[in-house]
Amino acid sequence: MKHTSTLYIAAISILPTLLLADNWPQWRGPQRDGISHETGLLAEWPKEGPKLLWEVSNIGRGYSTPAVADSRLYLMESEGLENESVIALDTRDGKRIWSTRLGNVGNPKQQPNFPTARSTPTIEGDLLYAQSSDGDVACLDAKTGTVRWKKNIRNDYGGKTAEWAYAESPLIDGDAMVCAPGGSAATVIALRKSTGDLIWKCPLLEADDAGFSSAILVEVGGIREYVRLLTKGLVGILC
Repeated sequence: MKHTSTLYIAAISILPTLLLADNWPQWRGPQRDGISHETGLLAEWPKEGPKLLWEVSNIGRGYSTPAVADSRLYLMESEGLENESVIALDTRDGKRIWSTRLGNVGNPKQQPNFPTARSTPTIEGDLLYAQSSDGDVACLDAKTGTVRWKKNIRNDYGGKTAEWAYAESPLIDGDAMVCAPGGSAATVIALRKSTGDLIWKCPLLEADDAGFSSAILVEVGGIREYVRLLTKGLVGILC
């Protein structure tokens, strides 16, 4: 039996078109804080509900939230257990522009059993960065879906996840893409965003699973650090 997801887009602003809206290019928005700086939004829902602009039901399964940039909406989806992909839709009508497979679905025998795509893509300029539930991380051309480079952090760095596999949205900071393979050898790493080459790795004294969160960048007292929730606790790593 094939399971599909339905995506609904509604007008929630008094602006005449989605094309004027601010970009929402990664997990929880531009600064990863869940804050939108748009103005002119409705103060409350209309009695009949927001106007439905379009809906699509020909997408696969997943828990990925959308990232939106330059009239395109990006998601991750899975079809069965052998195809986890990034897709791009047109924000004007929901039509699919491209789809690129990253790999298999991670931990397919998980219990309770919810194997599927989990991460939100990250868009920076003309490039898109994505991580699959099986640990495939990739840089894609956001316009065409062409893969620039791809690695598997589970295999390359001895990664270890909790029951529901990887569920992380890559963080881009300068030249680095930060993510967490988990495990004892390279619990958190930074890859060069242009090539996927390793910049640094941070093994923790006590090995930990990757968990189900995404890194954020914080600055306190002039000190910049990456903060990441792993399975056993919260860690901060100097930039």
